[in-house]
Amino acid sequence: MSAIGQKITFFGFGSQGRAQALNARDSGWKVAVYLRPESKRIAEAQKEKITVITDPKKAAQETDIAVLLLPDTEQPEFYKNFLEPTLPKKAALVFAHGFNIHFKQIMPRSDLDCLLVAPALQGDGLRKNYLEKEPVPILTAIDQDATDRAYRLVEDLAGAIGGEKTHIIPTTFKEETETDLFSEQAISCGGLTGLIKAGFDTMVEAGYNPDIAYFCALKEMKALMDVIYQHGIQGMRSRISDTARYGDLTRGPRVIDKEAREKMKTILDEIRSGKFKEELLEEKKAGWPVLRRRLAEEENHLIEKVRKKIDEQ
Repeated sequence: MSAIGQKITFFGFGSQGRAQALNARDSGWKVAVYLRPESKRIAEAQKEKITVITDPKKAAQETDIAVLLLPDTEQPEFYKNFLEPTLPKKAALVFAHGFNIHFKQIMPRSDLDCLLVAPALQGDGLRKNYLEKEPVPILTAIDQDATDRAYRLVEDLAGAIGGEKTHIIPTTFKEETETDLFSEQAISCGGLTGLIKAGFDTMVEAGYNPDIAYFCALKEMKALMDVIYQHGIQGMRSRISDTARYGDLTRGPRVIDKEAREKMKTILDEIRSGKFKEELLEEKKAGWPVLRRRLAEEENHLIEKVRKKIDEQ
């Protein structure tokens, strides 16, 4: 059976779920979305003329391909309660992040295909690039090929989600999980936000106007990252002044020095050993106390107060 003729159900309609569902629909696939009965996103999905199913067992029974896009920490219980006992034989179970398969929080039924289709873009960017026919890099992997169709399906599904310029990057669940977690913690989220705040604090503590420090440390990031995304690091360097280039190449290594690199290695070791996984699951079990406390602390940081003031102007 052609993959495009099968019914695909997205379990979750957040930023990534919405983009994937709309892209698959526009690629000609039979798309449905599972949402809890109380979800505020039901009206949004219905407005897009996507079938919404609010009974998880019904959603599982009536699909050929289940794309599990709930939060990582919610997936194991949801799979155990609704997907494992209910998915049709020889259905496909698809993930956008390998966490629960790699760390064995979910053990798929032996008759199911188990695939990874992980766009290397946030939801808004995925949808935008699909519509504008811009390149969409998608990491793919097979954990379980129960039907002898998994390798064809993973390519078809990646193409449906990515569109005309899908760039498939073969990987493994292990590699995708560990590199994604490391990137989030040390570079794109934790590393970047830490660098921005440290730079902002340094300027403010030296007596500079917090508004100026905010623009220098945060607002200018977007323009620079757009150039790096399009032209690479050296391409960015060719487009800035000699003064900026010299400062970049002589002072940058003093910020990201040997000690910083050793800390990155420690973070990666914690991911690979499973230490971070255990810490995350314990945090969730306890009701997210550290996460809630740290979010509250960050909300009171001066950079957030400056942002709100500037945004209101």
